[in-house]
Amino acid sequence: MNKNSNGELMTSEEVEMYYKQAMSFLEQGETKKALEFFDKSLEMDDQYLPAWNDKGVALLELEKYRQALGCFERVSILDPASNMPLYNKGFVLLLLEQYNESVKTFDLFLTRYPHKDDFYKFALYLKAKGYHGLKDYEKAHELLVEAVNEDKTFREARELLILVLNEMREKK
Repeated sequence: MNKNSNGELMTSEEVEMYYKQAMSFLEQGETKKALEFFDKSLEMDDQYLPAWNDKGVALLELEKYRQALGCFERVSILDPASNMPLYNKGFVLLLLEQYNESVKTFDLFLTRYPHKDDFYKFALYLKAKGYHGLKDYEKAHELLVEAVNEDKTFREARELLILVLNEMREKK
């Protein structure tokens, strides 16, 4: 059991109840209301990983990138073996145009992530976007070719690959 900010004992069921309410609001598009309930859940248990992660997702929706980054970093600290906070963190760093940090974060994610699924291919693509932002077109090209080889219908990767190839030609 945990104590809330008033020193009252709270059960894990209560923590989860607030979390589930937050998720319901988030699914209904009521992001600000969802944040209130994520915060209530976290007031009761400041180590409740799902609430930290999904609060970060909600903050992303509101374009509060720095706050979202803080949530994903908190999840990484509380559960260093988890891969998804790395993916989310890399994405936020990309949105913040912190390309070097984004590339490093996606590199770690890709090294640790055991599956070649949609998250894997999107991580390749997002890492390539980071290299594109750094104007390292050769590395971006390598990753995009790999992403397209993973999924021949990956439209975003194919479009960025064309852009990168054009920029490589212009550079010569």
